[in-house]
Amino acid sequence: MWTRRGHPTAGDRTPEPNETPATRPQPEPRREAETMVTLRLGTSIVIKGDLAASENLTIHGPFEGTIEVLAHTVTIGRHARIEARIVAKGVVIEGTVQGNVTATDKVEIRATAQLHGDIVAPRIVMADGAWVCGTVETKAADSAKLQIA
Repeated sequence: MWTRRGHPTAGDRTPEPNETPATRPQPEPRREAETMVTLRLGTSIVIKGDLAASENLTIHGPFEGTIEVLAHTVTIGRHARIEARIVAKGVVIEGTVQGNVTATDKVEIRATAQLHGDIVAPRIVMADGAWVCGTVETKAADSAKLQIA
């Protein structure tokens, strides 16, 4: 390719006779934008035990045990039936949860949610139509972190 003045551009220059392709300056590789990873557990997957994750987690099926996602968000899907203690940075509930929920940031209870258990979080959002049977305690973020341990 040539510029307007008739000189070749830097990308089209021919290598010098003693220059090998390895010594030619290489352009920097493009970096893809870092994407948010979410682990999805579908309705046909049944899990019993302890689950710890270091990424966002979405559960659509049955689960029994404990769920700990300390730096990310746990989403309980509309058709999920969870019997677990949940500890996470954020919790979004659309399905049925039986167990206590502790969040260091926010618990969001959507209109289709049913929660049988206690909630401890600095911020709580509850949609019209959601159902909760338990205590609700809003604490500062530092207090919620202490209760996780």
